[in-house]
Amino acid sequence: MTVAVFHRDFQRTGRWRDLPAYAQIVRSRFKLVVTYRQAAFFLLAVVVVQIFVLREVWGSLYASRSSVNGLDKHALIVYLTIANLQGWVMQDPTVSRYMYERVRQGLVAFDLIRPVGFVPQMFAHIAGSALATMLFVVPALPIVAFVGSLDAPASASAGLLYLLSLTCAYALASVISLVLGMVAFWTTEIQGLTMLYRLVSQFFAGALVPLSFFPDAIRIPAEFMPFQSMVYTPVAIYVGHLREAAAFEAIGVQAVWVALVCVGAWAMWRRALFRVAVQGG
Repeated sequence: MTVAVFHRDFQRTGRWRDLPAYAQIVRSRFKLVVTYRQAAFFLLAVVVVQIFVLREVWGSLYASRSSVNGLDKHALIVYLTIANLQGWVMQDPTVSRYMYERVRQGLVAFDLIRPVGFVPQMFAHIAGSALATMLFVVPALPIVAFVGSLDAPASASAGLLYLLSLTCAYALASVISLVLGMVAFWTTEIQGLTMLYRLVSQFFAGALVPLSFFPDAIRIPAEFMPFQSMVYTPVAIYVGHLREAAAFEAIGVQAVWVALVCVGAWAMWRRALFRVAVQGG
């Protein structure tokens, strides 16, 4: 069964006849998130408060300065506003929590024997959750703009590059979420790991402080981590802190991280399947 499941997930995914099944998963996840919208609004409220606090703190620090590291006060507040809103969307724990619950309850066996691949099922859950999240983000934008600051991209090219970079960032965050969920096949408990990941990634992604503001002792190690590709890179392009060649180079780094994490997820999934067989899944 293990070999058959692996073959289906990575050799026969993306078939047109499977699309209705994935569409049904997307709809189910969308309805589930909308049903429990109070939880989503509560988490969004936390993000709004965090944006307000960061605006006040950085506003005080900028009181006697016109700009720091090429960012004036307004650009920095725009950066922090978009970074935290984007980070809230990126760190949606839907897939990792779903995988954790299915493994812990033993229900993952039913997911594995379905005629469609398990990994594509998880990405369908991600898509459904993303669509539902957009429903909460759009009406919240006026509030976010009030407590923080929003502005148009630095230029038309910056806007286009931001969309490209944002796509890479979301892909990277989704695959990492999938990897976190796979840990449940070994530990059956990932809540502590997920919380640690959220704290570490938020800091090194530049959601609280732009990476260009970090001292070298922290900035240099952070540049060798994937987290900056999820928040700092797209937002820095949006506000014009990364331009032209630097922006393309940063997007290239994002693409490399997406490829590396996908390879890691593939290798981890192979071992996870054998782990299920050992446990009698």
